[in-house]
Amino acid sequence: MRNPTQTKELIITRAMPLFNTKGYTATSLSDITNATGITKGAIYGNFQNKDEVVLAAFEHAVGVVLDQLRPRIKAQATAPLKLKAIVDYYEEYVLDPPIPGGCPILNTSIEADDNHPDLRMRVVRSIALLKDSFKQMLHRGRLEGQLTKDFDVDEWATFFYATIEGAIMMSRVEGDKGSYRHIKSMLYRLIDSIST
Repeated sequence: MRNPTQTKELIITRAMPLFNTKGYTATSLSDITNATGITKGAIYGNFQNKDEVVLAAFEHAVGVVLDQLRPRIKAQATAPLKLKAIVDYYEEYVLDPPIPGGCPILNTSIEADDNHPDLRMRVVRSIALLKDSFKQMLHRGRLEGQLTKDFDVDEWATFFYATIEGAIMMSRVEGDKGSYRHIKSMLYRLIDSIST
């Protein structure tokens, strides 16, 4: 018999790809029981309702992505190289995402914007976390003389994130990396333009 922590983790990890591919509205409790092999009673013994499962699965999905992205960023010595490492990571991610269905933030934001306020707030927090990380990278790059001072950090971080997400969406819908590669080339030029 599993302990409660293992059961909860199993539910989250098996529900995560369901929500990310089917969406939270279309994913039924029966889908979750089929994917986990756990009864509805056991699911409700660990979560109050499906909404709690959704929130936990989203947080886990974002964590999976960040766990892959962080080491790539840390491996680079300068802000420009760190920014390029982010662009490179998402190029691989387009057709080979760590979670079936692609970007959990993009997928969830589309569905949760009006229908699920708690989930929407989790998405907003995740976007803010990423943008803040990019801002810190840009500020540090300036302080260390790796980046010029003639750009707005907030604008740049928002543009950088939105451009990557848009490129991911286009390439996933198109089923190839062509659009992402065009955006990658443009982002590389932009990074070079603010590098010293």
